[in-house]
Order: sequence, then structure tokens, then C-alpha cells
Amino acid sequence: MLSDRSLFSAYPEGQSDFVMSYLAQGELALLKGDIIGLELFEKAAQLEPCNAELFYRQGLALFEYGSMDGKEKALLLAAKKFKIATHISLSYFDAWHAWGNTLSLLGLRFGEHHYFLEAEEKLRKALHLMEDKTPDQYVELYWDYGKVWAEIARHSGEAVDIQKALEAFQKSSDAGEQLPQEFWNDFGLAALDLADLVNDRRPIIKAISCFKQAVSLTLSSFEGWLSLARSMNILYAHTHDEDHFTQAHECFSAAAQLRPYSLELWHEWALFLLESGRKTRDLKRLRAGLEKCQRGYVFNAKHAELLATWAETLALLGELTDRIDLLYEAQNKITEALGLSDEEDPEVWHSYGKCLFSWGMYFDDFDYYYQAIEKFQEGLSLDRTRHQDWYGIAKVYTRVGDTEDDVDAFEKAVRFYSKAIDLKPLVGYYFEYAFALSRLGEMKEEPQLLQQAVSYFEYALQAQKNALYMHPEWLYHYAITLDLLGDLSDDETLYQKSLDVFSQVLMIDPDFPRIHYRIGLAYSHLGEALGEMDNFYRALNHYRIALKHEEENDFVILDWGITLINIAEHTYDKDLADQCHREAENKLLQASRLGNQQAFYHLACLYSLLKQYDKSLYFLQKSHEAKSLPSLEELLDDDWLEGLRLTTSFQEFLSHLQH
Repeated sequence: MLSDRSLFSAYPEGQSDFVMSYLAQGELALLKGDIIGLELFEKAAQLEPCNAELFYRQGLALFEYGSMDGKEKALLLAAKKFKIATHISLSYFDAWHAWGNTLSLLGLRFGEHHYFLEAEEKLRKALHLMEDKTPDQYVELYWDYGKVWAEIARHSGEAVDIQKALEAFQKSSDAGEQLPQEFWNDFGLAALDLADLVNDRRPIIKAISCFKQAVSLTLSSFEGWLSLARSMNILYAHTHDEDHFTQAHECFSAAAQLRPYSLELWHEWALFLLESGRKTRDLKRLRAGLEKCQRGYVFNAKHAELLATWAETLALLGELTDRIDLLYEAQNKITEALGLSDEEDPEVWHSYGKCLFSWGMYFDDFDYYYQAIEKFQEGLSLDRTRHQDWYGIAKVYTRVGDTEDDVDAFEKAVRFYSKAIDLKPLVGYYFEYAFALSRLGEMKEEPQLLQQAVSYFEYALQAQKNALYMHPEWLYHYAITLDLLGDLSDDETLYQKSLDVFSQVLMIDPDFPRIHYRIGLAYSHLGEALGEMDNFYRALNHYRIALKHEEENDFVILDWGITLINIAEHTYDKDLADQCHREAENKLLQASRLGNQQAFYHLACLYSLLKQYDKSLYFLQKSHEAKSLPSLEELLDDDWLEGLRLTTSFQEFLSHLQH
């Protein structure tokens, strides 16, 4: 074995001419696709078996030949030639580099991971021989090394592996002055791979920068514009920033002008508009998404996923516009998609689940909700790592729990949101998780759950810097949770914090639904905690405004009545107390007539305070019959029932409850 010798063998000049002739003829033959070149290579090798350059050039020719479709096996022979060249000369930089690239191409062509691991080893050998190499060689080697690590990472799913790819690309970038479009595409794709593995926007920003470099070099690059559109779409999914939506939309448009026949483009554009339309409830975007589906359908009428996206968009549009014709059209489209699918496509099952959810929302039919869960589960049976299906199931259970005040449904929702977040920690998922925890904590009266909800709300609001403007509902539910937690923990500072947050919502959207009712409730709670009359009067003012928007909202009327009782209990003015008691009675009776069964218990409390014990017991019994009676512990601890509890009739009622 030769390690520190010339790459050229010392053979007689005439023989060397024969060798170079055979080599040149073999190279030309392979270039033309003629395998006689292999025989010529063999003759040359027999004449000079220790000529490293000879084997290197044979390897290059075989690499070119093997790069053609159907000729991939020649790559194995090329790898052997490079192996011989490096065996003859251990310091043969170009041969190590070429050997690594050949193994990498074998990995791509045959889909076998071990080739990339072997390629990394050979390229690493070349890296150790970088001394005195030109900047171009440095750039090329680190570029190829980055591509190999990117492929290794796609198999391993490890962020540390893709980080190695990015480091290699960065070294190549730092050394090169005018890198080609292909380099920036490779760099950008690797950055997107990292973005998919970590909850960090920086790789997305890096990918966008790379793809912008690519399209600046070649404005006519369809792949560059589409990759840039995808990157902006991912960034938009993280930030919900309308500027990012606009930029993604423009990139899709630029790609469409370059390749209007691309089904892939139309489908991805339609999905982008669907998700944005769902997020913003923007009907214009949903209709634009339908138009993209129609454009793609022209090029392939049998693409199951495109039809499924079309169905999902129709169903959502029908749900939001209350149009049953769109829901039926969605049903036809999803049926068509299922007919074309081999039932092994989780995307189709996911869209089917979304359609069923929209039908459940429109018809207020729980059967559709549970069918939706079944479809999401079908998708998970094919791929357990699909975060969107875990989220879809959680969303359905949230809807069921919120509609039915169902603790079990919310417990399931919390569990499935947690699964989705483990797989893909999107900010929107954290908000939904916090909402489910808040409702569950409210129903189970567990401060720990409410504290968890507060933490997740705060994380989502901190991560989503524009949430104040884009998602005032996040602030709204955060404020409600603070108020609920204050009620269970007797912490008046939480009421004040809740009111501060409600004020932010009110500034952004003065017409936010039920905002005045919730502010009134928080002021009422703060008044009870501090015993300050001003807070009760502020509560009444907000209840008054709330009723202008919903004249028959029984909960507003109920809490108005309760606040009036509080005013009566905190004043020394007998006339004011009597007036408040009369108004409270009217409000509570009005709430009960509107179907609010909680009013029965509060009427019992009011009549107990007024020493009208027969009426008090009557409404206590009605509350029991309506199953709206609070716990026995609360009955025995409620100050407003103190007078009634001293009566014989209450003791009999209590004895009946205990048996």
C-alpha cells in the first residue's frame, strides 16, 4: 500500500500511453452509455494496478454513468474504484470526497440509510485533509457534508443530527462568495427540518433567508418560490401575523405563475387558505381556497387528498354561513375522496373528521361529533405521531364538554391536548389546552387545575406577541380563569388582575361578546372580598350594559340579583337595603322564569335573610328537585341561610337530604 507517494506510477512511457488511452476510451464509452467502457477500464487497471489517479478517474466516469436512470448499479462499482484509489493513496482528498458523494447518491437512489452513514465517514476523512485546499473545494465539501447529515437526520429524527447539517452548511456559506441557488435550497430545507423538530422560530427565519437568497439568484425557480411559500406558511402558523400571511400568499402566487399546472402547488395553497380561514373565520379566504381546489382538480380529478381538502373547506364554509347546501356538497366530495383513497391515507381520514365536526356544529348533533372522533382515530391507527389528529379529538371533546358541562369529556380533552402538544408544541394548542383546564377546574372546583390553566394561558400569550390584537378571546378566557381562581383561593389580587385583563380586551374590541357581564361578575367578586360598595355599583353598571346586548340573559339577571343582595348586606341604610332586596327578588324570579334553575337556591337565601322561612324552604326544595342545590357543606356554611338553619323545618329537610 502506498501512502506518501505520487499518484502516478513509474511505468515505461509507452505503457503509460496505453493506460491513458484505455482510460480515455473507457470514459468516452461510458459517457455515451456504452458498457464496453468497463472492459477498457479493466485493461488499464491491469497495466497500472497501483495508479491512484487511474482508479479515481474510473470512479468519476462510473459515477456519471450511474447517475443516469436505470444505471444505478454502476454506482457500486464507482465506490469500489474510489476505495482502491484511497487504499493506494491515503491522502487522496478528491477520492475520499468523491467516494462520500457516491455513497450519498446510493442512499438517495436505493433509500438505504447505511449508505449515508458510510458517506459521512468518507467525507469526514476528506475534512481531515482540507489543509492547503482551495476555497471552492472547502465550500463543496462542507456543502456535501451538510447534505449527508440532513439525510441522516431525516432518518433519525434527532435535532442534534440536523444541527450538524446546518453547521456544515454555515461553514460552506461563510467560505463562499457566490453560492448557487441549489446550495441555498439545501440549506433552507435543512433549517425547515430543524424547525419541525424544535419549538423555535429561529430555524424558520433561517430557512426563509435561504430561500430568499435562492429566488434572488433565479427568479424563475418554481421550487424556490414554493419553498419560500411553505416557510412563510409555517411562520404564519406560529405567529398568526397577517404580514406573514400576505407574504406566503404572494409566494404561492409567484410559484403559480411559473408552473400553473402543478397539482402540488394548488393543493398546498388551498390547505394554507383553509387553515388561515379557520383561524380567522375569514369567508373570503375559504372561498379562495375552494377556487384553488378547483384549479388543481383540472389537472387531476382523482387526487384523494385534494378532494378531501375541498370537502373540508366546503364543510367549514357551510358551518360558518349556515348553508346546508355547502354541507351536502362537502359530503359528496369526501365520499368521492374516500372512493379514490386506499383507506391508508391519514390525511383523508383527518379531513373526514373535520367535515363531521362541522356537520355536528351545524345540526347540533352529538352523533356527528363521535363519528368525527372515530375518523381521527382511523388516522392515528395509521400514524400515531399525527399531532393534528390528537388535537382534532381533543377539540371534539372540548365541544362536547362545553355544551353539556361534561366533566368526563373535558378530562379526555385535556389528555388529548397534552398528546398533541408533546408531538407539536404549537402556541394555539397551548391556548386550547388552557381553556379545557380552566373549564375542568371550574366544574370540579379545583384550584390546582385553574392554576395550571393560568400558567398555560400566560405561556401562550407570551409566545404569541400579537395575541392582544389577533386573539382577544385568549385574553378574555385568561381573565375569566383568574376570576375563577380568585373565587376558589380567596385572593382579591386575582380579581383585580382579572379586571385589568378584561380592560385590555375592552379596549381592543368594545363589542366583545359578554365582556360586560364578565367584568360585572369580577367586580361583584371583588366587592365581596373587600366589602367595598363601589365595586358592587360598578358591577351593576356593567350588568346593565350587558343586558342591552342580551335582554333575556338569565345569568346576567341572576348575578345582578345576587349583587343587589350583597349591597343590601353591606349597607347601614335600611331604606336602601329594603329597595335592594325588592329589586333582587324581582331579578331572581325573572331569572327563574327564564329557566335558570340556580335562581331557586339564591331565592331561598334571599327569603332566609328576609326571615320569610316558609318561602326560603320552598325554593330550597325546588332547587333540590332541579338538582341545582350546592353541596351539603355549602348549605351548612352559607351565612345567608343562617336564619333558616335554626328552624325545625330546615332540620327535617336536612335529614331528608342525608337519607
